[in-house]
Amino acid sequence: MLKTFDLDIKSITEAKKDFSKVIKDTQDTGEPVFIFNHNRPQAVILSNEAYETLVRKYEEMEEQLFYSQLQNRVDEGPVELVPSSEVIEESSSRNPFDSMSDKDLFD
Repeated sequence: MLKTFDLDIKSITEAKKDFSKVIKDTQDTGEPVFIFNHNRPQAVILSNEAYETLVRKYEEMEEQLFYSQLQNRVDEGPVELVPSSEVIEESSSRNPFDSMSDKDLFD
C-alpha cells in the first residue's frame, strides 16, 4: 500500500465533484493529487509540466542504460573489430529468405 505523508488525496467522489479545482490545484502547486477508491490508490493526476518532466527523465535514464549496456558489451567483447563490409557480406550470404518471393513471405 502507498505510504502517505502530506499528500493530496481525494476519493473518486470528491474528485468528480471538484474536478476543475483538482486540475487547478495540480497546476498551481505542481504536486500530484492521488485518487483513491475504497481506500486504495487508483490514479494520480499530475500537471502537464510534471508529466513531461517525468517522461523526459525516464527517456534520459533509458538512454543512459542503453549506452551503459553497449559499453559493457564492448568492454567484454572481442578485442578485434570487424569491418562493416564483412558483416554485410556475411549476413546477406546466410539469409534463408533470399530465395523466397514476396508472395511467399507475406502471404
